[in-house]
Amino acid sequence: MADKHFTDTIEEKLALISPTLKAIEFGGDQPYLRELQTLLRQHLASLVVLFERDPGLDAATADLYAAAAAIVQDTTLASQPLARKRRLLKEAQARFQERIAAARPNGRRACAAWRQSELFLAA
Repeated sequence: MADKHFTDTIEEKLALISPTLKAIEFGGDQPYLRELQTLLRQHLASLVVLFERDPGLDAATADLYAAAAAIVQDTTLASQPLARKRRLLKEAQARFQERIAAARPNGRRACAAWRQSELFLAA
């Protein structure tokens, strides 16, 4: 039962992030990027304390944000090729979803508060 609740919580958080990623993919600009950053900070930060430490998840989160930021930056500059950046965003989103789905619950108390400040270091 705990695993189902854990999985439902993850899916709920991913569902909150997905519309913003779609908006960025199809031309969203700075407000959408700020919204994505806020969503990741609020919702993912509350999840990471539930996971065992996973550098792959940390990297996937940073890659997802960086890919979204590249699209937003290039959209505002009318830079090309946008199709490649969209593909990179989709790949980053797939890696992020794979990593978060494979994350193992932390059997101890929520002691991963250190990770909350590291989520966007690479972005």
